[in-house]
Amino acid sequence: VADDVNASNGQYILIPNGEGSQYSPGSSIMVTYNINVAEAGEYILWGRVIAPSGGDNSFYVKVDDGTDQKWGVAIGSSWRWDLVNNISTGTDPVKFNLAAGQHTIRVIQREDGTQLDKLLLSKDFDYVPSGMGE
Repeated sequence: VADDVNASNGQYILIPNGEGSQYSPGSSIMVTYNINVAEAGEYILWGRVIAPSGGDNSFYVKVDDGTDQKWGVAIGSSWRWDLVNNISTGTDPVKFNLAAGQHTIRVIQREDGTQLDKLLLSKDFDYVPSGMGE
């Protein structure tokens, strides 16, 4: 956890540079979110992120026991909203088909230095979050 006055609640998470990168999905889970989905359907997942360089711009994202999505984050030096994609398959955005009920979202280390402030799950494919978001 690191501090930034521009992050929501003043903090964000990352694997610090120099801690190593993990180019295949492993057990280095950065954060786990347990959520309750009220309505079944197809969802997209946004993240508020900073990716300072081409060597610091990806995570793995896994929903429940699904496939690890290799999320290539848009490079930039300030907080921005980026849709979870899969750079291995060219899927942008990844769509998650979720039943109503409990689900688990895991963000897993890939490249150190990539920063995550928050996630936003939506059924509205036209909605684009801005600022600090919801």
